[in-house]
Amino acid sequence: MARWKSATRGDVTPEVFISLAERAGLIDQLGFEVLRLSVREASRWPGVGVAVNVSPLQLRNPYFASQVGDILAQADFDPMRLTIEVTEGVLISNPDQAKRAFKTLRNMGIKIALDDFGCGYASIGALREFGFDRMKIDRSLIVALDHDDRDGAVLHATIALANALHLPVTAEGIETEEQAAAVRLSGCDELQGYLFSRPASADQITQAYFAPSSRLAG
Repeated sequence: MARWKSATRGDVTPEVFISLAERAGLIDQLGFEVLRLSVREASRWPGVGVAVNVSPLQLRNPYFASQVGDILAQADFDPMRLTIEVTEGVLISNPDQAKRAFKTLRNMGIKIALDDFGCGYASIGALREFGFDRMKIDRSLIVALDHDDRDGAVLHATIALANALHLPVTAEGIETEEQAAAVRLSGCDELQGYLFSRPASADQITQAYFAPSSRLAG
C-alpha cells in the first residue's frame, strides 16, 4: 500500500496523491515506480505474490504492458507472482486499449483483478468481456452490513455472481469479527482488512514473516 510521507502534510493517502498525479500527468512515472519498488521488495519473500494497483489512465499508454514486462525482467521477478489491480473506471476509460494490455499481460502470466467492485460501472457483460482473474468487493458493501439487513442480501448476490463467473472473490475492508463471519457465510474466498493487519512497511513484513526468528516462532 503506497504512502506519501510529506514533510509538511504528514502521511498523505493514495486517494489524494494518486488523483494529484493523474491531474498533473505524472501517473505513468509514479505507477511504474510503485511497481518497481513493489517487485523489488517482494523478491525478498520467496513464493509470495504481490498485487499492485494501476490507474485506468496508465492503461491508455500503448506500451504499458511491455514496460511492465521490462520492469519484471530487470528485477528477475516471476510474472506469475504479480497481480495487477484495476478499478471499474477501466471499463469506460479506453476499454479497447485496456483489453489489449490485459491480453499481453496475461500472456506473460500476470493476473488481473477488478478492484472496488460494487461502487461503479461494472456490468455482468463487462465482467465476462474483460475476463478478470479475481473480483475484489468494495468496502462500502461490507460497512453497509452493520446498518441494514438488506445489504447482506446484496453482498450474497454479488458473491454468487462472482461464483457463477468462476471468479475468486476478495472482500475488502473487514474490520470486525461479525463482518468476517457474514462474508465467509456468503462464500467469499479471501478476506482483507484491518481485522487481520494494519498497513505495514516491507521491512515490517520481512521481520514478521520471513526473518529466521519468525520462522522458528511459527
